[in-house]
Amino acid sequence: MFGFLGYPSWLVPLVASCAATLLLVVVIGNAARPKYRRLFGRWSLGYALWNALLPSLWVQLYLWLALIVLWTPIWWIAAAMSGATGLATASGWFVVAVLVFYGGWVVRGFTGRSVNRSFADRSEADDEPATQPKRVAVIGAGMAGLVAAKELREEGHDVVIFERSAGPGGVWATSKARGGVAWGSTITSTGALNTTLSDSLTEIFHEENAPFPQHLDRRQFLDLLLSYESQHQVFGEALRCHVDVETMTRLPDDRWRLQVRDTLGGGRGDEVFDAVTICTGLNKEPFTPVIDGQDRFLGLQLHAEEYRPEEVQRFAGQRVLVVGMGETSSDVVKDLVDNGAEHVYVSQRGATWVIPRNVGSVPADHVETRLVHDGPMLHRWAMLLSGVAPFALWPIVRPSRIRPPRFRHVFRILVLHHPKKWLLWRLGSINWTKSDNLYFALDTGRATVLRDVESLDERQAVFADGREHEVDAVIYCTGYRPGASLLPAADADQPNGNEAAPIPRSARDLYKLTVPPDQPNVAVIGFARGQIGAITLSTELQARWWALIVSGKRRLPSPAEMRAHATSLRHHGRRFHQPTRTTLCFAYSVARQDIGCEPDLFKLFMTDRRLWFNVLMGPICGAHFRLRGPHAKPESSRAQLMMPQAVQSDDYIDSVDLLTSTLPLAALVVPLFGAYSRLLPGFNARSATRSYI
Repeated sequence: MFGFLGYPSWLVPLVASCAATLLLVVVIGNAARPKYRRLFGRWSLGYALWNALLPSLWVQLYLWLALIVLWTPIWWIAAAMSGATGLATASGWFVVAVLVFYGGWVVRGFTGRSVNRSFADRSEADDEPATQPKRVAVIGAGMAGLVAAKELREEGHDVVIFERSAGPGGVWATSKARGGVAWGSTITSTGALNTTLSDSLTEIFHEENAPFPQHLDRRQFLDLLLSYESQHQVFGEALRCHVDVETMTRLPDDRWRLQVRDTLGGGRGDEVFDAVTICTGLNKEPFTPVIDGQDRFLGLQLHAEEYRPEEVQRFAGQRVLVVGMGETSSDVVKDLVDNGAEHVYVSQRGATWVIPRNVGSVPADHVETRLVHDGPMLHRWAMLLSGVAPFALWPIVRPSRIRPPRFRHVFRILVLHHPKKWLLWRLGSINWTKSDNLYFALDTGRATVLRDVESLDERQAVFADGREHEVDAVIYCTGYRPGASLLPAADADQPNGNEAAPIPRSARDLYKLTVPPDQPNVAVIGFARGQIGAITLSTELQARWWALIVSGKRRLPSPAEMRAHATSLRHHGRRFHQPTRTTLCFAYSVARQDIGCEPDLFKLFMTDRRLWFNVLMGPICGAHFRLRGPHAKPESSRAQLMMPQAVQSDDYIDSVDLLTSTLPLAALVVPLFGAYSRLLPGFNARSATRSYI
């Protein structure tokens, strides 16, 4: 079959026999595990075989195929060397080349060359306070403002935090019943481990949150923030509540004058700062789309911002149109169905992959491991689609906390309602939603997903596919806008010849989604949102990097270089619905290239193999980036990662169990991907952990 590649006759049979042997070892090894014996008893061997065939077999087939393809150039070089020198056979040259390559990779790893060495000589200086403390403003006291203020204060800077509301916590501080954004029953769509902050030990498993015990509800996440603040004494007298920052003006000496207003008394004042940190959040201004006929519609229209679960009974017996298909939409749809709405129509704008909160009884983001990311983006997609997608769509493994969604629901939402359904290979253009609630509602038969709504009439909605349905109310679950930038407009009178500086309008206009290219003493924290992954992870790494920049321990490129990087990000991310592909890719990029705190897996393998396994096979989370680097806290990070049920489920077979069987193959494939990523152009060929666009 591989004769056209020029391979010798012995290679493919050797690979086939190794594959069969490895599969047998995996099946027997799993059947002998105490976890399998505890769950399945005398049927453990049968379940081990079933789990190895579906979906693990598909992952292994992909890895074997990738290995043969990646070996091909080495074989061609070996054949050329044999023909040119006549000193040995092509097989001999090939074996030597493979042994030298993998031997070099191992030596490089165990000598500390697998991590970024650029900051190795700065480890002691990075942990010392800044030699020239600065006065820094932090605008917003939500999650982003909290971590930014903490990191800046840890560097020794004088920090002032401005919060327009009554206290810290942002959208999580108050429930909908009290006028906040988060509902009282809100559960995070990301797993608890990914949602934690890296240097504050947090309980991961909450049995009372069943069937999602490894997620946090609104109260638990708010407690996490308040505990973090108390532990690190972030705010204190530095927090000024009921104060709104109206404008900021750049002074001739590059400092900033902030005009602030007391929202209670109305008084105004000016304050001057050396640097400004904007942490105003993603949920500032509700966004309502303009639909033809909105003004003629006679029923109730409201944004999800105004929706109150305790008032849901007013929709009983009504036909409700819900516009949008995000997490909020899923929650609203299920709430309406459960409380007597006659029928709920969900307007879907484009192809949407609605991922269950749990995949194999652990949070869906637990499959975003280094095993998946240590290769180019195409490797990540292949691993997810061949290994995780079947697991998420069919009840392959039992027991499971949540029944996988019906495949017809997934297919209909992902393909049938997409106007460019035959172009779905453009996976970056797909919306992502993490919620089971939509599937729960669809199973009742009283919710229907339809194409984008094109127009409204007095009592009717017309959809893009020509369907028409009578509706009594419309709820817009269409998200929020981050709000207008506080950065001033550029004009000819602006100091330092900055009249040509553009005003960043979105995260994509910022250097690495953080720094305005022409305002290097300003940072925007908390806007680096990926299509999948917890925003707490990217926010904390942004804050750590920004604190080092303010201290002078890290240098920014020239404005021209930063603008070029932002332009490249806009171009390569133009099909994405969020600023970056995944939060995890962005976080690892900043950790490796800008901070120097990515974990050293080779060192962990030699010193602490249990921790190594959890870092390799568990989700890429904040605790990984406190094991080394500036302000490292390896003891608390280890405690977080080794906490029971943090990475795996003790009582259910999960994705970590299934993907563990691919470790031997990944150890052969990943180094080759790393080598080729330095040679091949294009972002899909780059390592996913080194590129976030």
